[in-house]
Amino acid sequence: MKVRSLKPLVHASLLTAGALCLSAAAAYASGPGTTAANFLKIPVGARESALGGAFTAVGGAPGAVYYNPAGLSLLESPALDYSYNNYYSGISQHAAAVALPAAGGAWGLGLNYLQVGAFNSYDAQDNPTGKVSAYGAAVSLGYGGGFKTGLAFLPSLRYGLAGKYLTENLDGSSAGGAALDAGLLLVTGLDGLALGAAAENAAASRLAFDGPGARPARKFKAGLSYRAGRRPVAALLSAEAAFPEDGPGYFSAGLENTLYGALALRVGYTSFGDAANGVTFGLGLNVPERFGRGVRLDYSFGSTYDFGNIHKFGLSYRFDKPQAGAPAEAPAKEEPPMAPGDKFSADIDALYGTDGEKAAAAAESLAADCSPRVLEHFSAMLASGRRDWKAASLRGLARCSSDRAPLLLAGALRDEDAEVRRLAAPALAARGGDVCRSALEEALKNEEAEPVKGAILEALLKLPR
Repeated sequence: MKVRSLKPLVHASLLTAGALCLSAAAAYASGPGTTAANFLKIPVGARESALGGAFTAVGGAPGAVYYNPAGLSLLESPALDYSYNNYYSGISQHAAAVALPAAGGAWGLGLNYLQVGAFNSYDAQDNPTGKVSAYGAAVSLGYGGGFKTGLAFLPSLRYGLAGKYLTENLDGSSAGGAALDAGLLLVTGLDGLALGAAAENAAASRLAFDGPGARPARKFKAGLSYRAGRRPVAALLSAEAAFPEDGPGYFSAGLENTLYGALALRVGYTSFGDAANGVTFGLGLNVPERFGRGVRLDYSFGSTYDFGNIHKFGLSYRFDKPQAGAPAEAPAKEEPPMAPGDKFSADIDALYGTDGEKAAAAAESLAADCSPRVLEHFSAMLASGRRDWKAASLRGLARCSSDRAPLLLAGALRDEDAEVRRLAAPALAARGGDVCRSALEEALKNEEAEPVKGAILEALLKLPR
């Protein structure tokens, strides 16, 4: 292999030289000199890889900055993810992402770094010239936000953008450029269903070692995710179709079952490329809270026809939400009375807002009506990945006169989040009735978290016999 003759082709992929031919990115590229930064095609994250890379419509994790920045908006607390990819011989990948909720959404910062160990190089006469190494890196900064539509079938629309700085290096020669990703995420009125679409490298500059260089390949994706169940078994199904400009379209899908909020079992499939057999497996383990809040360990396994197995390891940490006691805001100015229609729209906006007190007040106000469209909003919030939305929904359902409200509250007693289950218990007690009592008694039999048990017992004591 002649490194000197390969340098003009490096902008097609870091992995087209020497030992880099072992990488799947080389197998996926459409040809030398056509696209750049093909290391971006390698799925990032252990959990995401175990789901076949079908993460466009999932969201709620820092890794959304790589897959669909709109998914960042579903984060309910600051979070940090790290993964290590033990790729083919001599090739490793590190990826880290951090996300911080902000007003109306969340910011995400990610680093994707691929390192190739030293391999032999030769001159044009096939004489050994020593060893060279290569790497590729991408730094992403993204924001995900959204707004409420007021529609029962589509209560929330989320959007996101992420800018990337890209660099590739081979034997001291480097090239850099930038790219932009964009995405949408639709939170539907159907309990647990979300739709997503994303464009990777929608706009990009060229990376050039020699000559005009090449830009990263654009890729368009569309997918869905569906969450079913709460406890003891919760399931996530995700699927998507992708259409890269430098190769054929492909399909990916994944299934995740979480048992008692502690152990996640995952399986995935992708038809992307020829270097892997398409099937992946993985698991996740939530560490008990006494070791820290929201700590999860992840692992994924995949194999290839020619180069052996691929192992990925991940670590995730979810931080506590900001505690009460922050300086009080200045008193709001008194507003003039609003018309009924304006009041409803204002309550919906506050319900999905970031101010917990205003959201709770809006939930109580909407509960006075408790029309089917209000119930659809409450149901969609319970199905979301955000604790603050779920808490506001519980506040409203506790005061809602609809016969459907106790059933929604009983479902919240099976939520993966122990804090949501704890809040659901007094909400059921506030309603009273045989249905609520039965739901609380059944939940008490299956509950393992002591704080939740205490809340359920207290709720049962408040119910008249």
